[in-house]
Amino acid sequence: MIPAHARRSPPHPRRPHLLRAWEIFYEGKERELLAALGGPLSIEIETSCWIDPPGNRHETGKVKVAIWPHPGPHNLGQARFYDVDSRRRFWVNLLGAVGTTVVDWLWACRPGSVGKDGVTLTVPERPRSGAAPSPASTP
Repeated sequence: MIPAHARRSPPHPRRPHLLRAWEIFYEGKERELLAALGGPLSIEIETSCWIDPPGNRHETGKVKVAIWPHPGPHNLGQARFYDVDSRRRFWVNLLGAVGTTVVDWLWACRPGSVGKDGVTLTVPERPRSGAAPSPASTP
């Protein structure tokens, strides 16, 4: 069984640095837990240097990713960026959120505990101050 993960889709041939496309996979027990939630689940990933669907540039924003249920037979999504580092940070945050944040939350909740309005988990772009472990002091 493959654990929850996200895979990159091939980039656009003309603008590979702008677009980040993905497909999210949940299999086995995690898929059963998602189906038993009782409502929708999504994540919002804070990002910078983001281009919204109409083409407007934003210094900061949040990209919402549907986890369950997703439209269509596959959970596909895409976001555009005008900075390569922001695109890379978004990808790292998406991978971390799919593999740890969502899965940990999923195993901690009970079946049917999500209402019809659903739950949105927020993922910061960078770790908050004090969130990272402090280095050990040397004598």
